[in-house]
Amino acid sequence: MIQILLLMFRKSFSNVMEGLSFFLFRIGFSILLLFGMHLLLGLFGYTIPVNLFTGVVVVVLGIPGVASVTSIFKFI
Repeated sequence: MIQILLLMFRKSFSNVMEGLSFFLFRIGFSILLLFGMHLLLGLFGYTIPVNLFTGVVVVVLGIPGVASVTSIFKFI
C-alpha cells in the first residue's frame, strides 16, 4: 500500500516539476523576446520595460500579450 502511494506521489511530483520547468522556460523566453523588442523599438524612440511582470503577462497572453504590453507602454 505504501509503495503504491509513493509511486502515485512520484508521478504527480514529476508532472508538477515538468509543468513548472515548462512555465519557467516560457518566462525566460518571453523576457528574451521583450528584451529584443526593447532594443529594436529603442531605435525608434520607444521603450518597453523588461521585468518579471511584463514577462508573466506575455507568458499568460501569448502574442496578444506582446501587443498589449507594447501598446500600453507606448501610450503611457
